[in-house]
Amino acid sequence: PEWLGIARRRVPGNSALSLQLIEGMSATVDLSFCEEWKLDHGIMVPLHHLVPQNDLPIIPVNINCQGPPLAPLQRAYALGEAIRRAADAMPARVALIGTGGISHWPCTPDSGRINEAWDREFLARWTRNDREALCAYTDEETQRDGGQGGYEIRTFIAVAGACAGHTGEVWCYEPIPIFACGCSIGVMATGEEAATAALA
Repeated sequence: PEWLGIARRRVPGNSALSLQLIEGMSATVDLSFCEEWKLDHGIMVPLHHLVPQNDLPIIPVNINCQGPPLAPLQRAYALGEAIRRAADAMPARVALIGTGGISHWPCTPDSGRINEAWDREFLARWTRNDREALCAYTDEETQRDGGQGGYEIRTFIAVAGACAGHTGEVWCYEPIPIFACGCSIGVMATGEEAATAALA
């Protein structure tokens, strides 16, 4: 609480919905799951702003973005596709939120460094939802140009996979050295939402 300025709380989940998603996704991707999770800043900060009343069930999905073995980027995209297929088979409305940094070098002498050009190029690929371009990064290139925190592009790529066939829009991007990363907000919509966005 002292670090984030966000009070500790229990976040509501939905075990029945979670199991439906897991069963649907397991047909095409490999998963493991747990029934309790201590949520970190990567989830609590977005929830603090998006669900301030703490009144919607949350189903966290974790992608290893920390250390080897890291899932290939194609697998992150496939994970998003699997989430979409499973969600489409359920009557519930599901919003998918990808969180994480783009270029950043946490817990290193380069902490605070931001590669704005690299970030903006990644966001351009993400906006186009260009699967080939998104999955073309190697981990060596990402670490060199985006730091070890850049491995978190996997969460953005998973969202793109869930929205395959649709493009996105970056609402804002700002490099903020005191936060040690660039902060961005982007949206992708599918189905009726995509049609509405196109008409707006």
